[in-house]
Order: sequence, then structure tokens, then C-alpha cells
Amino acid sequence: MWLRPTSSDIEWSQRLFESETALLRWFSTHSAVPAPHLLHVMPNSARIARNAFVTQGFTGEPIKNLYPTLSSRAKEQLVRSYADFALKLFDINVPQTIGSISVTSSSDELVVIPRIYNANHAHTSEVFPTLQKYLEYLSTLKTRRAFTSDAGDENRFRAQASISQLIAHLRGHLTQLDERCVRHMVLAHDGLGDMNLMVDSSGNITGILDWWMNSTLPAILAAEYPPWLRYDGINDPRFAAPKKSWLETPEESARLRRIYQGAVKNNDVYYTALMQGTQLRAAVGWVFDVEDDPCCARMKQWTLSAFGPQSGSPQNDSQCIIT
Repeated sequence: MWLRPTSSDIEWSQRLFESETALLRWFSTHSAVPAPHLLHVMPNSARIARNAFVTQGFTGEPIKNLYPTLSSRAKEQLVRSYADFALKLFDINVPQTIGSISVTSSSDELVVIPRIYNANHAHTSEVFPTLQKYLEYLSTLKTRRAFTSDAGDENRFRAQASISQLIAHLRGHLTQLDERCVRHMVLAHDGLGDMNLMVDSSGNITGILDWWMNSTLPAILAAEYPPWLRYDGINDPRFAAPKKSWLETPEESARLRRIYQGAVKNNDVYYTALMQGTQLRAAVGWVFDVEDDPCCARMKQWTLSAFGPQSGSPQNDSQCIIT
């Protein structure tokens, strides 16, 4: 039995629960994605004070527990198993807008509603028709968080300047990307990590949990390397939060990422999105980063490393103007 996260926002928790159960029901008849097989939905009651459902059990263990014991061959198989999962997800036909799966989805068709973020992020009331509109929203989201923090006015100002520079770089970067990867929307799991990827000792993925973190995104954002192999953006040791840890070494991660590239290469759109979208995905990762980053200093250093200084930008933050 799996219990969904609780929140003081009852409506938010209910929307998460409904989105996940709708998607799990749809998976059971339409896809071989290794998601839990839904057996029974349990409504709120005096005995269970929050939403819950019962699924078939999984074999395997969370990747965090098993990965250190895997052989080199098993690690390579795990990369290929993840590629198989990612391509299955990528091929699902979804509405061509950016949002989350709705409870109103039928047995034949998925429906998208405004994206349901986790408790650390503001809610949105609209479905975004394009990546450009979505990025505009993300910039306001990051700015809002900076200006509602406990930082002083000067740090808020510096954060706003850093956010503005990042968004300016992204606007220029978008023009260089393959239009198919920017416009085509696919289904994505937004929260894959150490404890919700279930694997076995041979390196096969046996299950993926926590489908309340789902969204429909442009392919350029959804095509991504396995999470335990990422060393860019917020996962780059030069800019990562102090408590960040990795399951794999940088050298072995690079080797396994090359194997992943080979495993997905026959899907031209996925492969193109994977290769072209590295900086864009990393930038979006900074928007959703909830680790302590006073005045967006870590994000600013990553931006300079990834894009270089913005052409015609001020030499220091005191010359920036917030608009």
C-alpha cells in the first residue's frame, strides 16, 4: 500500500492523488512502462486519514541500496534498461501542451491540466502551449521565490539579476535547437531518484514509483540521462549544494552516458533532444532547485560557466535594473 504525501493544502494533495491514479490506470492497459499495477484505491476514512492505494508488489530494491553492489556488466545493463523505459515513455501519445495528467483522462485518452508542482513550488492555473511560455513562467517562479526569501534587499536584487541573465541566455539558446524537439510534447516522470527506481542485481529496472510527479513536457526537456549519472547543472560538483552525493564516479558516469547515447540513438527525436538539450535542462533544474543558494550565487556561477557572460551585460550587479 502506498500513501501519498500530505500537505496543509488539501486540494493540492487531492489533485496529486487523482493525477497519479489516473495515470496508473491508463498504464495498466496501454503501456509496458514499469509502473505499479493498481489494484485498489482507498478513499479517506477514520482509519486512513489520507489518500492511499494498493498495488501489486515489486521485486528488486531501490537503486540507492543496490547500486554499490552491481558489477560493471550489471551497471551497463541498468543503463540499457533505463533507456528502454525512457523510450517507452517517450512514445506515449499525449496532448501537445505542458501540464500534468488529469483525473478526467479516459481509458482511451489522456487529458492534461495545469501542471501540479510539489509542495515547494507555486501552483499555476494554466496549461502552457509552448516552451517559450513555460520558460516565461519559470522565470517568474524563480524570481518570486527569491523575493519571498529571508534574504535582505541586496541579496534579492542580486538574485533577480542572476535570474534575468539566465533567462536571457536561454532565449538566445532556443533559436539553436531542433524545432521537433522543442514543439513535440511527451510524458515525463519529474522526480526519479535514489529511492523510487527499483532495480535487481542483474541491472534490470523492476519498477518506477511516485507517479504523482508527472508532467507533459517538450521532448528537449524530457529526454535525459539516467539520474544517477548526471554531473551537470545542480549536479556539477563545482556548483552543487554542499550535501549533494553521487552514486557513481565522474569517469564511470561519462562512460555509461556514452552507452546510454548508443542505446537511444535509433530514436532520432529522442537522441537529438538528449544531445541538444543539455544546457536547457540544466537551467530548468536550477529553477526548481530548493537547496540553499543565497542570492542565486551557485546558479550565477553555473550560468557563467555554461554560457559565458551575456553580451552587453553590466559588469557588476549594482548596474542591473529590475523590470
